[in-house]
Amino acid sequence: MTTELSKFKEAYATMTVATYEPLILRWISGWTLRTVAGTIAKRKAKADMFRRQAEGAASTAIAIASVHAATRIKSLPSAAAMADLVKGRNLINHDDAERAETAGVQKLELKGFPQAVAYRGVIHPFGLTLQPGEQARRAKSVSNVADDIPTYVAGNAISREDNFNLKAAQSDVYRSMVQAVKHAPHGDIGKALQLHLKDSGIYQFFPELRIEEALSPIGIAHFYRQLYFNAEEGFGPIEQAFTVAPLETLEVVYETVRKQIHEEVLEIGLEQVSETASEEKNTDEVSDKVSSMIQRDSSAAMSATVSGSIGVWQASASANASFKNASQRGREQTSRRLKEVTNRAAERITKTFKLTTRDVTDITTTNLTRRIIRNDSPAPVSYGLRRVLRRVKVKVQDLGPRLVWQLYVRTPGKGLARSKFVHFRESGPISVPNEPPGLPPRPVGGTDTGTTSSSLKWDNGRKTWYVTIVVQPGSDRKVTSVSIDSITDLEGGGKDDLAPSPKNNLHWGDNWDAAAHTFTTNIAILEGDGASVSVNFTYAWDPAGSVMADWETKRQAAVAAITEDLLNKKFEREKALITERSKIKPRPAADLRKEERYEVMNRMISHLFANGGNDPSPLEIEYFHRYFEIDAMFTYTHPSWWKPRYTPVATGAARPAYEITADSEPAPLGSSLGWAIQLDGDARRNEFLNSPWIRVCLPIYPGREAEAIDWLSRHIEGEEGYDVQDGPLADLLKQVAQYRDQEARLGINGPDYVTVDSTIGDEPGDPNAPLTPEDIYPIVQEFEVTVPTEGFVYDELKLV
Repeated sequence: MTTELSKFKEAYATMTVATYEPLILRWISGWTLRTVAGTIAKRKAKADMFRRQAEGAASTAIAIASVHAATRIKSLPSAAAMADLVKGRNLINHDDAERAETAGVQKLELKGFPQAVAYRGVIHPFGLTLQPGEQARRAKSVSNVADDIPTYVAGNAISREDNFNLKAAQSDVYRSMVQAVKHAPHGDIGKALQLHLKDSGIYQFFPELRIEEALSPIGIAHFYRQLYFNAEEGFGPIEQAFTVAPLETLEVVYETVRKQIHEEVLEIGLEQVSETASEEKNTDEVSDKVSSMIQRDSSAAMSATVSGSIGVWQASASANASFKNASQRGREQTSRRLKEVTNRAAERITKTFKLTTRDVTDITTTNLTRRIIRNDSPAPVSYGLRRVLRRVKVKVQDLGPRLVWQLYVRTPGKGLARSKFVHFRESGPISVPNEPPGLPPRPVGGTDTGTTSSSLKWDNGRKTWYVTIVVQPGSDRKVTSVSIDSITDLEGGGKDDLAPSPKNNLHWGDNWDAAAHTFTTNIAILEGDGASVSVNFTYAWDPAGSVMADWETKRQAAVAAITEDLLNKKFEREKALITERSKIKPRPAADLRKEERYEVMNRMISHLFANGGNDPSPLEIEYFHRYFEIDAMFTYTHPSWWKPRYTPVATGAARPAYEITADSEPAPLGSSLGWAIQLDGDARRNEFLNSPWIRVCLPIYPGREAEAIDWLSRHIEGEEGYDVQDGPLADLLKQVAQYRDQEARLGINGPDYVTVDSTIGDEPGDPNAPLTPEDIYPIVQEFEVTVPTEGFVYDELKLV
């Protein structure tokens, strides 16, 4: 039985991308207007002074500089003064604060900065933003807070009056901006807003026209699909040559390295390909490589779909709502980007293939291909190895436009929990016992007895008899006191003679002679009938100074040795932690992007339904899903440098140095910038955590554009400038309806008509002619790339 194989003509792989552009409409986004009002309301405290400075200034930036120079009268304390302000306070000195307690946030009495707090040893002059849970628990003590990044300008901060109400200012600015929009002449909304803000003395950098570009809630995304067709196979140039001598047998072993790529990380100029356990066999195919490169592209937003991730590129705003013009711009940009990325991917695939030849004599259990070549001719024979190459035809298909709802979310990563690396117990300060183990006990004193003879002496001033006692305790003792135990007359006598007795409570002349190591004292006695006596005494002593000095030397040496050992252990442990933290593998990029989408959607719902407490009903949820394709949401992260956070060293709160070791991996992106870093996150996650703003785009389901826009106007965005009967919005909806009608007239199930025979299409011609799939979902670009395979062919070489 013979089976004939034929070449497939259908695409063997596909990949979807999109190009998004905002639409400039008269309809103004109430949500965006609110965010703008919240931002510029902080500038209202200096509005009067700005208005005065702006009259003679050449530009907004110069006026701002003039205001700053005029108000730079309340500088932040010096580094030493800042240290005094936080001295003795319970400040957190590590990254992972106990969220339930919000421990370490201290209110500071800093003149000119009514919201100043200290946290982690740093003064935040404008307050501290707490986590959502913390904010609810501590709303009474820490309210109306601003930014949790200390903001300084040239070592000084512009303060505002103590009675300035930020919330009231935000409401006032919002209401006045809404009124300016409502009363603006037709087509002059942007100019009216700009003039209103300028008249209010609130500095801004809006153009006098076309503010609608940023305030319009609607944009358009053009979706495209890249299709890959197998064109032909062939062989390439000689990669290796060898000669077999007469009657020689050559055994050649081919070892081809083919990598299974799950994720790529570019670092220090090298491409590191990491393999992870996965049920999906993801080989070095051009479609997979292109998809991976787009996912790493920081300029591309990512959207989740059933089949994987969609890369979305940003285009400039459209000055009109014409589908035709917008589609043409989208095709040009997408075709150029896809062709560039695909060619780079093909080059990288070529570099990942390599050939290794080894001369071996034993048989090993490997997946190597062995070839034995024997030359039985009398002359040498030369051969060359040529790589089998594969030509792939790539086509870009226009899947049509989708209307998109766009809005802005502040500090999107504020609520995300970061990873906490756990290996050792967190170490506290080094603590060494005063008397380390193994040290001889501290020398202590005691008491001893002695006997001496002495003559009685009379002290005329004290009117008493006394004896002088001299004690010689030895070089290692120092006598502190002496008392008499008993006294006996040395002259003897009868039984009726008087016996002497001591008066230990009366003594004088106590003297320690350090040179002679003697202690002398005079003790009063009651006389007997003899002039000389024998004295039994007890003396108290302490260790001599030399003994204590010798012991202290040993103690200090033991303490120093233990301290050094503990410091070395702590250093090695912290060094190991730094190294191990740096080697933590990032989580899969798709999981991180999915988390970010969840977080952004949760932030949106929190705003819409008043931060919890007013949970959406099932019916509201169903309608939300009815209008918007949640899984296709994509976001654009504004770079972190849009948040002013420069901190001069003079303030004492400059960015701390980040820690590395000789064995650690390179520090993650953002370390020098003082970013919040997630250990198991990738570069895009860290950008997300530190971004001040993010733009969220939710595609509207095809066929429900008019319903969704009406729902947005009534419940979320407001109706400022909204007009579905006339103007650019009405024209846009009309074009959408016409396009959807054309799709319905095709009578096919979507754009899956494409075969290898399809060619680059044009716009629909005669409106009365029957529509074809190429009219609605045309091929807009096609090109070819060549990629290697694992195979080689022999090529006999003739020497001329």
